[in-house]
Amino acid sequence: MRLWCRPGVTFELRQLKVLVAPAERMAALLEVPEIATFHALYLHYGLSEVLFRVPRQGPNLLVQSCMTVHQLLASLQEAYQTIVVVEYDDGIFSALEGGDRDVIFAVGRQLRELARSSTVLLHAPRAERGLRALLGTADQVVWRYDERPAATRTQRLRAVQLTIEGAGLAGFS
Repeated sequence: MRLWCRPGVTFELRQLKVLVAPAERMAALLEVPEIATFHALYLHYGLSEVLFRVPRQGPNLLVQSCMTVHQLLASLQEAYQTIVVVEYDDGIFSALEGGDRDVIFAVGRQLRELARSSTVLLHAPRAERGLRALLGTADQVVWRYDERPAATRTQRLRAVQLTIEGAGLAGFS
């Protein structure tokens, strides 16, 4: 079983992949016809940024909302589907403090365990702190953006500085 995320990325059985991309990219992957032929589980927190972009959900796609990290862990432990997609949202981990942050690593271990028998895809629109803790468990991290992210203030100031230096105006006040 192979799913293609154009251009050139495949999601295969017994792999845990992380897709860091806009919600539209994940929605397009859920519309691939092959998804409908397999039993799939889609886990999300709160309001999904992806599901409302998918015009119709196939009969083999089970959707569950996990409002706590413990619900997410329970859903991952009970998962039997061929494809398991987790829509990452930092809100599910934001209430964790101190020693409770270790539960993030428990989620990573459970994702890795599930990948022994399923295709597991963790999707996030951006790499936040909690997600970075999960990246180490992945077989591959895929970054897909159609355009460059906006330049930071420091990058813009550096570009202005280079322009001034290039024009020979450096040192003038």
